[in-house]
Amino acid sequence: MSACHSNRTQTQTAAPVQDTATVYMTQEISQESLVRIFQALGVEPQGKVAVKVSTGEPGGHNFLNPQLVKPLVDKVQGTIVECNVAYQGPRFQTETHKQVLVDHGWAAIAPCDILDADGEIKIPVRDTAHIKYDLVGSHIQNYDFLINLAHFKGHTAGGFGGVLKNQSIGFASSNGKVYIHTAGELDKPEGQFWTKAKQDEFLESMAAAADGVHQYFNVTKNRELGTDCVRTVYIDVMNNLSVDCDCSNHPADPEMNNVGILASLDPVALDQACVDIVFNYPSTEEDNAAALIERINSRHGIRTIERAAEIGLGTRNYHLVSIDGEDMLNYLKENQLSLVVRNRGEQTTYTQHGVRDLYDLQNSRTLQGAAVADKIIGKGAAALMIAGGVKYVTTEAISQEAIDMLRAAGIDVQYHEVLDYIPNHDHTGECPIEQRLHGITDPAECLPVVNAFVESMSKR
Repeated sequence: MSACHSNRTQTQTAAPVQDTATVYMTQEISQESLVRIFQALGVEPQGKVAVKVSTGEPGGHNFLNPQLVKPLVDKVQGTIVECNVAYQGPRFQTETHKQVLVDHGWAAIAPCDILDADGEIKIPVRDTAHIKYDLVGSHIQNYDFLINLAHFKGHTAGGFGGVLKNQSIGFASSNGKVYIHTAGELDKPEGQFWTKAKQDEFLESMAAAADGVHQYFNVTKNRELGTDCVRTVYIDVMNNLSVDCDCSNHPADPEMNNVGILASLDPVALDQACVDIVFNYPSTEEDNAAALIERINSRHGIRTIERAAEIGLGTRNYHLVSIDGEDMLNYLKENQLSLVVRNRGEQTTYTQHGVRDLYDLQNSRTLQGAAVADKIIGKGAAALMIAGGVKYVTTEAISQEAIDMLRAAGIDVQYHEVLDYIPNHDHTGECPIEQRLHGITDPAECLPVVNAFVESMSKR
C-alpha cells in the first residue's frame, strides 16, 4: 500500500492524470473479490473514510446488497455516506432517509451519514462552462478519504450511472442536484427542474461536479493536511444491470447477466471500461445488452465521460487487468480440477484431461471474454482459447510458443513456468497434439489439427 507523504513545501493545483490508466477487473462478485479488487489499487486509506453508495429508492431492488459491501467497509473502518434526493419521496428528508438506511440494511453494517443533514457548502469546480461551483453536503468536510463504490447500471436522465454520477449527483445536496440537473440555472427544486437544461449541458455539469469532488479530496484536503496522498479510489459493481437507476422505485428488470467488479484510481477510465464492456457484450436473446446500449445512446450518456476527460479528471485510455488469475489457479489445484472459467459473474469448473474441456467449450459463450485458469498450456490449448474468445489466462506451466500465440491475439497471460515442451499425460514424452503442431504458429491453422485429434480420440 502506498504511503502518505508530507507536501508542505509544494502547491498542488490539480490531481495528476496518467496518459493510460490501469483498470482492474474481477469476474467474481463476492465479498472477498470486492476486498481483493480494492487491495489491488494499492492505496492505504488515510484518516476518516467515506464509502459513497446509493442507498436505493424504496420499491427498488437492484441497488447494491449491503452484505456484499460489509467486509470492505469493516476493513477500512468506513462510514456509509449519501445525500438526500431532490424529488419528493422517503429520501427527500433526512429523517425518513435514515429509515431507508435501516430498511435497506445499510445501518446494520456500518455507521451511516446523510451528508447534507446539516446543510450544504460550495466547493469550487475547474470547469465553469455551466455550473460555477458544486453544492455538496456539508459533512464532506468530516472525511479525509473517499471510496466511491458505485452500482453501474442505466439511468433515465444520464443514460448510465457509474462512479462519475455517484460523485456528482450522488455527492450533491438536494439543492446541488437541482443545480447540476439544470446546468446552473436553478439551485432549489422547482417544478420539473430536470427538464430545464439541454441534455449535453446537464451531462457536462455532472462531469464538472464529479471533478470538483475529486479535486476536493486530492488537492484541497492534501493542502489542508500538508500531505501528498491519493485520497480517492473508484469501484464499479456491474450487477443487476437494469436500464433504470437505483433512484427508481419501479426499475425495469435487468435483461443482461452480471459482469463483475471493476476498479481504478481514474474514474473516467473506469466508467469508460464499463461502457465498453456493455457495448461489446456477446448478447443472446436471453442475455441481452441491447436495452442498456439503447438507454446510453438515446441519452448521449458518453458525453459525461468525454467531458470529464476534456477537463482533466482522467483519461479514456486504459489497460484492463484481471485480478482473478492466482485465486482461480489456487482453486484449481486445491480441488484437483483441469480448468476453471470465470465469466459474467459466474465460475464454472471442469475435470477432463488435456484439451477436451476447451474443445467442448470453443463454440459456446462460456469462453467469450472469460478469465481462465489451466494447469498447463501448449499451442493446442492456446488455439482453442483464442477461438473461444478468452481474455485472460493464468497457468502453472506454458510453452513459449503458446505465450507468443496468446499475446499476439491480445490475451493477457500470467504463468509460473515456461516449458521447453508440453509433456504427455504420463510424462513419458511430448504431448501428441503438440507433436502434430510442430512448425505451425497460426492459431487458425492449429485449430483443425487439434479438433481432428480430439475427435479421433473420442472414437476410440
